[in-house]
Amino acid sequence: MLHTRTLQDHLRTDIQLGFTLLVQLFFLLLLSSASGMSEAATAGEVRLAWNAVNDSRVARYELHYGTASKTYNSKVQVTTASATVSGLTGGSKYFFATRACTSDGALCSTFSNEVNVSIPATAQLTPALTTPSGTANLTAEGATDWVHWGIDKPASISRKASAATPIGALTTIGGTSSRFANTARLAYSWTNGTPKASATTRAGLYISGLNKGYELRVPADTSARTLTLYLGGFKTRGRIEVRLSDNSAPAYTKTVENLNAAFDRRLALNYRAASAGQTLIVRYTQAISGGNVSIQAATLRNSATTATASIKTMAEEQNTSTASAGVPSDPSTAANVVAATGPAIEIGEVEINQEWQRVELRRELKDPVVVVKALSSYDAEPAIVRVDAIDSRGFSIRVQEWDSLDGAHDLETISYLVMERGRHQLANGAWVEAGSLVTGTTLAFQRHLFSAPFEDAPVVFATVASFNESDAVTARLHAIETDGFDVGLREQEANVQQHLPERVDFIAWEASSGVVDGLRYEVGRTGRKVDHKAYNLVYQTAFVQPPVLVADMQTTHGDDTAALRWQNLNVESVDLRVQEEQSRDRETTHVLEDVGYFIADVE
Repeated sequence: MLHTRTLQDHLRTDIQLGFTLLVQLFFLLLLSSASGMSEAATAGEVRLAWNAVNDSRVARYELHYGTASKTYNSKVQVTTASATVSGLTGGSKYFFATRACTSDGALCSTFSNEVNVSIPATAQLTPALTTPSGTANLTAEGATDWVHWGIDKPASISRKASAATPIGALTTIGGTSSRFANTARLAYSWTNGTPKASATTRAGLYISGLNKGYELRVPADTSARTLTLYLGGFKTRGRIEVRLSDNSAPAYTKTVENLNAAFDRRLALNYRAASAGQTLIVRYTQAISGGNVSIQAATLRNSATTATASIKTMAEEQNTSTASAGVPSDPSTAANVVAATGPAIEIGEVEINQEWQRVELRRELKDPVVVVKALSSYDAEPAIVRVDAIDSRGFSIRVQEWDSLDGAHDLETISYLVMERGRHQLANGAWVEAGSLVTGTTLAFQRHLFSAPFEDAPVVFATVASFNESDAVTARLHAIETDGFDVGLREQEANVQQHLPERVDFIAWEASSGVVDGLRYEVGRTGRKVDHKAYNLVYQTAFVQPPVLVADMQTTHGDDTAALRWQNLNVESVDLRVQEEQSRDRETTHVLEDVGYFIADVE
């Protein structure tokens, strides 16, 4: 007992005397005193350092942190006397303290002195444009506020009965609104409204004429919010323009259209200004003569920060307590413990059609590997996703229908997973390998070996990441084992199965779940359960908003060319199905395949 007490005192003294703070401000390091830190960190990342404890039994350090003093709900573990914490929320203050521990964590020092860092708010304007169906429940979606226009007449406004941060007034541009009620349009419902307490309606407002339309203004400050706007039109093209009043984030512009019939669109805007007292401004106008543009409803809610994490070290669940005994009998064993490291990683979601568009990464990666698989199901035509022009700052992406089709495709939602090339072990013990290969093997398979074997066969995601030949093509997987996997290219069935060599990017991730610097993730398999009918995948992890999804078939039991599609993505589950193309025959029945999935969102 005396020996234990002496070690604890030793650890406590060295830590408390030596704890200092470094804040990484781009390439400039600012050193603070041990008493605290008032300068703000940037980009949600803070680097901290302290004096090492001169005792061979110290195998690692734990850096604990949280948003309240003396209340630490996250931690990172390292073997060096410094650590980088990433993925911190802008506009928040974080409190940090560290302690030294033995290899098994059975003995740790008391916490050092506490320091705090204020993370500045970073502006954000991230759109997600989709084609809705069914009924939009404004009460469920508009936790902060909601509004519907035109239930009885053009001047009718129904909204949430009480709202602390209300959606602003809708104004017309260049004309006067009319009311419509079309049974073919999207329906809206609510149960907490005023002056109508509850209703279900398909009514809305429309305006006709070139450059005529609507403008909506919503409060913006350093809090992250989501404004969802329901708009559409009839036999026309509409132009969407969105900006923050302080121009602290790039503006967003987009056109939507259906020149043959009425259409509905759902525009979800995740936004946050760089300072208080700002405004989000949305304009929706008619871009061509003929037809009309319409607007029906909007919702507002608080939202989480963008699901992007830099995995310098892993944040684990709080599961280590300070014990009063149990120093290691072999100090050299403790000294050889190596902290888990991780790759730089970024996830995101983007709306794409048949046109190439650029996806810019939020930070530069040295050698990124990009996987993009499993397309949404808004347009029923069979299609795949193509990726090209990968560099350290981003990549290009588009939907590509199979060659026998007309090539035009409605907007789809696709998620991407980008990771620094290499092999990495996460703090929860899971291994991940990100790499590339080149293959022209078509209607057959080429074997690729991992840089080192996995303990169990990992989940593999593979994407054709070049555009050396214009024929539509996808990568299929087979025989995934601990040491490697088979991969081959597949064109549509009517083609001669020959294709120029393409780059194929892959990420192999051991089945696991956890939290990565605030990014809650789950990687797993369905088993051989997914065919051409919808299969409902229920997550094992609880999410507060619909997660990002990347999924890929792990098997090739069916020879017909096919791709994975999804629909009904929500906080609990998603429907997956295998969609065959029909260039050779009209048969679309597919045998059961095993599907691997990656789902993630901010914690």
